[in-house]
Amino acid sequence: MGFTCQYPIDFRVKVLSEYKQGKVGYKTLANKYGLKRDTVRYWVLQEKSDSFMLMDTKNKETVDETQKDIEYYKTEAEYWKTYAKKLEAIRFPDNKKKQQSKRSKNCTKEDTQ
Repeated sequence: MGFTCQYPIDFRVKVLSEYKQGKVGYKTLANKYGLKRDTVRYWVLQEKSDSFMLMDTKNKETVDETQKDIEYYKTEAEYWKTYAKKLEAIRFPDNKKKQQSKRSKNCTKEDTQ
């Protein structure tokens, strides 16, 4: 079986940028950087098929993923607020009645003035 070697992203970018300039081919780049011709060809083909990422995004999130996370947590927060209010109403029904009576007293005071 063959041995595969990970090359740094910066190195790949350098090789690919030289290839894109159109002045040199696979074999010339391979000789210049001590690579196999097929390795350079593979990188170029990967980039053309958009399956090769020039940036190291292993630990970075895209904007879409971040936005999805924000929306998820907003939804979760609303759910738990509603849930807490329901539990509070079940657990402490006296507090709700007291709050309603205070509100009704405030309304009657305002109405009379």
